[in-house]
Amino acid sequence: MNMNLVADKIYDYLITKHDRVYRNKSPQSPIFPYVVYRVESVINSYPSEDLYINIDIYEDGNKSVRGIEDLADTIDKDLNMKVFNTEELNLHFVREQRHYVPTEELVSAHMINLRYAVRAYFK
Repeated sequence: MNMNLVADKIYDYLITKHDRVYRNKSPQSPIFPYVVYRVESVINSYPSEDLYINIDIYEDGNKSVRGIEDLADTIDKDLNMKVFNTEELNLHFVREQRHYVPTEELVSAHMINLRYAVRAYFK
C-alpha cells in the first residue's frame, strides 16, 4: 500500500477548499484557520485496505466557531460518500464522525474533527 499516494490525493482535494492544509501536524505558529489531516491504516482486507482519514479544522479560540463550521460543511458536503478514481487507486469515503472540540480542551483554539472510514483499492 502506498500511503503517500492516498495522502497526496487528500491534499489535492483539501487545498481546493482552504489554502492552509498540513499533513500530520501544523507548523510551530500556524495562521488560523488551518486544516491538518492524517491517514491511518486500519485493516488490510485484501484486495482493499481500510483506512481512517482524520481532518481537523482549527480556529483561534478568541474567534467564533462559525467560520470553521462553514469550512467543515464545505469539506464534508463534497467528501462524504465520495469516490475518487485515479489510475493508481480507488477511494470510497463515508463520514464516521463530526466532532467539535471546545477551546477549554485545546487551551487557545477551537477544532472540528471530521473522520472518514475509507475503503482503498490500489491498482
